[in-house]
Amino acid sequence: MIKSVIFDMDGTLFSTEPIYFKCYQAAAKEMGLDFTFELFEMCIGVSTIDAAPMMKSYFGRSVDVQKLHDDCCRNFEEYMEKYPIPFRPKALETLQYFHERGFKMGIATSNIKKWADKLLEKNKIAHYFTSVVTNDVVTHPKPDPEVYLRCAQNLQTEVKECLAFEDSIAGATAAISAGIRTIVIPDLKQPNSFVKAHAFKVYPSMGDIFADIEEILH
Repeated sequence: MIKSVIFDMDGTLFSTEPIYFKCYQAAAKEMGLDFTFELFEMCIGVSTIDAAPMMKSYFGRSVDVQKLHDDCCRNFEEYMEKYPIPFRPKALETLQYFHERGFKMGIATSNIKKWADKLLEKNKIAHYFTSVVTNDVVTHPKPDPEVYLRCAQNLQTEVKECLAFEDSIAGATAAISAGIRTIVIPDLKQPNSFVKAHAFKVYPSMGDIFADIEEILH
């Protein structure tokens, strides 16, 4: 029986991935670089620390990856101040569904606390979550299960009684490896063979879960 529900944030609750891509593109252009979708796809769902070697390999070791990341962060913060951050389809309705039924809810994200707090507050859903575990408080980022294990612990729920929602391969791998029943709603990148084999369900949209909600929760 599921007692707690843990959500990834970027790409699962919020449609932020296309925004991050544009922010990286703009930052790279200022440095005379072409930040392709191919590179961005490789970095989806992983921490900036783990993404750095991929960028170095792609652009060359002489490229200042820290500057690229910092400039991307500046671009994203400017975007957040000016524009709304959209929910992914049916994400808000799903949050409301679990909240109204008394499930304990948490966030397990590869994002940093400052941005997680800002996104949750900006979209007026911060009060839904008892635990928000971010990348800057864990030792091992996704695909390591630590972020999910810590969130389940904070929610005082056994992992077998938790349900996770993820979009990325790294995130789904983390939740599955934690022993949590995992629902995958792919965003920009489809799941790999491991995720397909071990996820509880894979749906094209979060709204599709409600046809199977009894099975998912029991």
